[in-house]
Amino acid sequence: MKWFIKLGLIITLCLRTMECMAQPIETITTPNELVNIAHQMFFLEDTFGKLTLNQVLDSNRSATFQVYDKPFVNFGITHSTFWLKFSIRNKTGMPLFIELGNAALDTIELFEMNSDGVQALHKSGSWLQFHRREVKNTNYVFALSVPGDVDKTFFIRVKHSRGTQFSLKAGTLKAFYNENYTINLLIGIYYGMMLLMIFYNLFIYFTLKDNAYLFYVIYVFFMVLLNASLNGHAFQYLWPEHPGLNQYADIIVICLGVSGIFFATSFLRTKQNAPVFHRLFFALYALYFINLIVIGLGYFLVGTILVEIISLVGVLLFFATAYFTLRKGYKPAQFFLIAWTFLLLSAIVFILKDFNIIPYNRLTVNSLQIGSAIEVLLLSVALASRINIYKKETRKAQAEAYNSLEENRRLIAQQNLLLENKVEERTKELKLSNKELATVLENLKLTQAQLIQREKMASLGELTAGVAHEIQNPLNFINNFSEVNLEMTEEMEKEIEQGNWEESKSFTTSIKENIQKVLQHGRRADAIIKGMLQHSRVSTGQMESTDINALADEYLQLCYIAFQSKNKDLNVNLVKGYDISIGKISVVPQDMGRALVNLYNNAFYAVYEKAKTKSTGFIPEVSISTRLMGKNLEIRVKDNGIGIAPELLTKIYQPFFTTKPAGQGTGLGLSLCYDIITKEHGGELSVVAKANESTEFIIRLPINLK
Repeated sequence: MKWFIKLGLIITLCLRTMECMAQPIETITTPNELVNIAHQMFFLEDTFGKLTLNQVLDSNRSATFQVYDKPFVNFGITHSTFWLKFSIRNKTGMPLFIELGNAALDTIELFEMNSDGVQALHKSGSWLQFHRREVKNTNYVFALSVPGDVDKTFFIRVKHSRGTQFSLKAGTLKAFYNENYTINLLIGIYYGMMLLMIFYNLFIYFTLKDNAYLFYVIYVFFMVLLNASLNGHAFQYLWPEHPGLNQYADIIVICLGVSGIFFATSFLRTKQNAPVFHRLFFALYALYFINLIVIGLGYFLVGTILVEIISLVGVLLFFATAYFTLRKGYKPAQFFLIAWTFLLLSAIVFILKDFNIIPYNRLTVNSLQIGSAIEVLLLSVALASRINIYKKETRKAQAEAYNSLEENRRLIAQQNLLLENKVEERTKELKLSNKELATVLENLKLTQAQLIQREKMASLGELTAGVAHEIQNPLNFINNFSEVNLEMTEEMEKEIEQGNWEESKSFTTSIKENIQKVLQHGRRADAIIKGMLQHSRVSTGQMESTDINALADEYLQLCYIAFQSKNKDLNVNLVKGYDISIGKISVVPQDMGRALVNLYNNAFYAVYEKAKTKSTGFIPEVSISTRLMGKNLEIRVKDNGIGIAPELLTKIYQPFFTTKPAGQGTGLGLSLCYDIITKEHGGELSVVAKANESTEFIIRLPINLK
């Protein structure tokens, strides 16, 4: 009896074990409906991704398969490879297909098993070019060989570097068509709506030139590109021959985040309204840049985790910034806040789905599309609301400006009356002042004319004194020789009366010699007098053909004679360098002579002043030189006297400015020289001077002057 009970217990235990180990079979009977395989499958996690099919089929390994009783496959973000095992029975009488509902899975291997082992092997993944797929669909679809009313077992080896999540369905091609029709219709509506938002806001940007619309268009573009990448449409239509680009899909998320920051900062005016948040956005830029480097180095799983965390932080930061600016009274932030609330919720749902915190289903898979569609619509409303708010603010500002303008007009009218009265009073005062100023001006002109005449007379007086001194010498000679001739004539008469003819003849020779000396000194006095008359003659202003060398030398001699008449104890070394090839040129000789006289007098004054302060080793020197310089004549008057300080060089031609002590100059000499040279002769007058070293005046005259 005891043995019988033990045998019964053993048989019951074996049956229970066989029941647990039995593989559930998914029977497909309706050709118009898809069957979810996920909740009837077993799975095995291959942590290192090195297991082969034979190892998986090993009895010991097969025992480690676990039941996956969930409607969607979601293993979260992991590096692991997963083996899926399920059995199907086909009672539809039509070919069956199986779909893995994720367009971005890296590696897929589908093994069809029979009693002899592997019957067929299907391979696909994001590494395969789109045209090489077994069924041209954004998701991975494979044709199954399942005869009617026969059980068949399948193994799927699947891996995704950014998380293994997908739906697993089987059915006929007609059933897939019926389901995908509605999905594709909704996706088409989504793309159409997003493209409409892009073109509409791009048109507004070109109309208003507001950068917020441009950033919004860029943001929507990357949002569409991201959803197209998640749905597989980007790979299908944009880069079907370059599957390697699928690994860098997270870069689209980075571009979306950066463009979102640009749009948020521009729309919310964070630099003015929220400067703290504005600086935080720069930190977000840096995080996105680091994330870009991580993806570029090939750490795709780490890049996916980082990009989702940073994006979630970014959405939260957008939400906080919008809330802060709205609290500060920035009304356009209202719709912006609502829009980002929807995107925040959809992003949270999408990210939690990736981390396997919430279930993987149609709603969570498409949460980002749903949230982005609502967000884009609300942001468009926000932009439109911003325009309306700006219009209201503009109207209000215009009304205030109009009121201010009316007030200004009233004030201006009052001010005009006051100003008119003040102008009349001021006009009367100005008329009286003008009369007084006219009288003062006439007096100044008279005084200036007197000073100029006095300067001329002073210059003439200096020359007259020198000439008088110089004439005294020949006159003395004439008087002396005349007296000697008179005495010799009286003696000669006496000798003639006495009959001494030979003696009287000797007096005749001496008298002739004396007469010749008298004639010589008389001519010298005549030349001096003629030069003086020439200098004192009133200028006619007429150009005359003049030997400029002779003119310069003549006035140099006259000035030197006048200088020596006053300063007999100082001899000046005169250095002359005349260019004999010059010939005659047209000048006003009297005026040119006056200009040279002023320059000579200044030169002699400079060396005399320096001689008074220098030791006996100083040799005063005044030089005059002429030479042809192309179509110009150059005259240089240089001295080694006291020079001119640099700060005074800009003032020396001003009327009444002088460096001489009071009473020794009127300050009109160089002013007259400048007018004669520049205005009357069309030339140039310049000076090169060094304090306590030298002064050189340079005259440049055109030789074809008319």
